[in-house]
Amino acid sequence: MKKNKEGCIMKKNSIVLLLLICLLVPCFVCGIQSRAADDRDPEYTKFSDLDGKTVGMLTGAPFEELVREKADVKEVLYFSATADMQLALSSHKIDAYLMNNAVGTLAVNTNPDSAMFPEKLSDTYFGLAFKKGSDLCKVWQDAFNEIDQSELQAAWEKWTGNDESAKVLPEQDWGGSNGEVHVAACDTLPPMSYVGDNGELKGFDIEVILMIAKKLDVHVECTGMEFSSIMPEVESGRSEIGCGSILVNDERKEVVDFVEHFPGYFCLVVRAASAGEESGGFFSDLKDSFVRTFIKDDRWALVVSGLGLTILMAVLAGGVGLLLGFGLLFLHRKNIRVINAIIRIFNTLITGIPVVVILMMLYYIVFGSITIPAVVVASIGFALVFGSRVFLTLNSAVSSVDAGQTEAAYALGYPDSLAFRRVILPQARIVYEPLLQGQFVTLVKETSVAGFITVLDLTRAGDLIRSRTMEAFFPLISIAIIYFLLTWVLLLLTRRFQLVSQRKHESRSIKGVD
Repeated sequence: MKKNKEGCIMKKNSIVLLLLICLLVPCFVCGIQSRAADDRDPEYTKFSDLDGKTVGMLTGAPFEELVREKADVKEVLYFSATADMQLALSSHKIDAYLMNNAVGTLAVNTNPDSAMFPEKLSDTYFGLAFKKGSDLCKVWQDAFNEIDQSELQAAWEKWTGNDESAKVLPEQDWGGSNGEVHVAACDTLPPMSYVGDNGELKGFDIEVILMIAKKLDVHVECTGMEFSSIMPEVESGRSEIGCGSILVNDERKEVVDFVEHFPGYFCLVVRAASAGEESGGFFSDLKDSFVRTFIKDDRWALVVSGLGLTILMAVLAGGVGLLLGFGLLFLHRKNIRVINAIIRIFNTLITGIPVVVILMMLYYIVFGSITIPAVVVASIGFALVFGSRVFLTLNSAVSSVDAGQTEAAYALGYPDSLAFRRVILPQARIVYEPLLQGQFVTLVKETSVAGFITVLDLTRAGDLIRSRTMEAFFPLISIAIIYFLLTWVLLLLTRRFQLVSQRKHESRSIKGVD
């Protein structure tokens, strides 16, 4: 009977997986068909054409008013990556998106269904961000002024060009006698700063930093993160320099200081007038997309690394959270007013604050002045969240056990602590065990927000691949399927564990007694 039940579960999950693939493939087909277009004329040619339209821009880019000064747009939406904006543009969720000239040109070259809006919004400069009032900014500015402008121009042409083989950073072969600087760099904005073939950050911004670092004889250590995390990273002092296609404006100058290193301007990317024409063939495009997503530059290694960190965080957070939850339960049972008040406050805060906000508070505030790996901070954050859930689940399960069981244990001479461990907790187990198993599966999925504090988890790996290919469908489908399979396996394992636990419980029952 139990084997039949397990077989039904397996069959049900197989049907769900098949339905998932069937639902996602048509989306992928639509994405493939919208990529090819020979005519690159833009759909909109003047700012008045954008009246009543929706415009996208990156989170952390304070340029909404710059767009509204030119056109009476209906709405401005914010995205975490250029690839997300490109997907929204192709699917008609937005009508244009704001970008700088370097990233915009690359986006158009990579996506034939897009075109560059013919009018500029504003001229400015690309900058390297320093903490407000930092003496280091002046030192780096003086060193930058000594760089030959022809050398800078050659680097610009290299990184914005089409020759990928030429996009190699110079080796840090200088002594580094003046120490090391930590750089917070956006890892999803080619050609300015992005993750390269070997998993290291590269791009025009990174090369400019290396040019200056060589003159100052300092070594550079880069950490990749989302664009919106760069300014908080610099302001908190965790990194001395921030970079990643940062265009200087007055609002940003109020927050940080800049070394302005190359002219730039704001532009809009819109759909091409003939976007939506079909490509050469589904299977051919499917193969090309697979190669770009996984094979080229060994991008599969990013997915494997991200999956490994996702599992590591889940295991660490699950183990520590389980210990924390049981510890809080035993402390709570001591019925000490101050301790119980602290536990209530802890659970109220954890349950009332989104997980991603908890992670960012831990990373930028609690551990802001401490050098600690982001994956450790993430594990601590998830452990706190899971520990709170464990405690609440255990406390509810224990409360469901009839009070007479405790009285019976006392009658047998058990002290309170032993009665709880030997009688109450084992009976509550049948209630809390399946709930905790389900919550652990939820925890695995929640680790997808760890990328907000620079952790290269599975979701973040997909973001990095999308930033390189400028194609969202295949990476998103792949990551979705991997998460589905991971949680599917976990559910099967937890159900197996539950059946084994149930058999053990039944074997301990007194035969012949109802």
